[in-house]
Amino acid sequence: MTTFEANDETAVRARTAAEDLLEAGDAAIADGLRAPEANYKMVVGSYGWWRLVNRSSRAVLVLVDQGFSAPEVAPLIRNIFNHAYALNWLIDNGEDAVDAVASEGAASNEKLHKMLKETGWAIADQFGTQGAQQQPEPARTPTEQARHKQLRHEIHNLRDLLDRYGSADLYPVYSHLSSLCHTSVATAMAYLAQRDDGSVQIRPTAVDLGPAHVIQLAIALIQAGHVFSPLLDGDPLRPALNKAIAHLGLEGVQLLPTRTK
Repeated sequence: MTTFEANDETAVRARTAAEDLLEAGDAAIADGLRAPEANYKMVVGSYGWWRLVNRSSRAVLVLVDQGFSAPEVAPLIRNIFNHAYALNWLIDNGEDAVDAVASEGAASNEKLHKMLKETGWAIADQFGTQGAQQQPEPARTPTEQARHKQLRHEIHNLRDLLDRYGSADLYPVYSHLSSLCHTSVATAMAYLAQRDDGSVQIRPTAVDLGPAHVIQLAIALIQAGHVFSPLLDGDPLRPALNKAIAHLGLEGVQLLPTRTK
């Protein structure tokens, strides 16, 4: 995380940086993706997460312009936060991480199929047939299987993923955002205001929690672009990334953690 102050002035600069990065991202895929053949599996495995960070960020900015505040865009911000750090993890751990994500997806589909059958959904058999078409797990040595199991655990558990990268202190950010995504006292109180006399007044819109979500969004776009762009021919996002970093005064700041465990 950065040390600059999360104030309105920083938020304005963050908004400008985010817009520039979103435009650069759109331009980078305007004619398709070009990447070295050796990067094919990593590009295919990571593109969706990078694009989700971009599209979700655009959605947040649209909602902000329509008057929606932090509690109302929190589900998107949480998703952006999660995917930015997961994308760093994915690319850092290479093709083994792509395989781990695929295995987690297969296990999730199997679990959903079982629930569909147990609860009587008519589409259960059709869904199960689709799942059966997935590639079987390849043979792995004990060492390879241990690493595969570890990576599957990490992508399934953000707290442990962050801990492996020496960033356990970031988990409270995710936890706070989660409290604004689930049925909680935080969402119950978001539309209420406490009067001085102790009574409660209703609010038509959620309480304004400040500009931190816009700043976090810009940082996530930098983080996601920083690890994804080098996979492509010519590192196409680099000029926009360097401009955004300079605009926010983040030169020399380590915006992504490195693995420590």
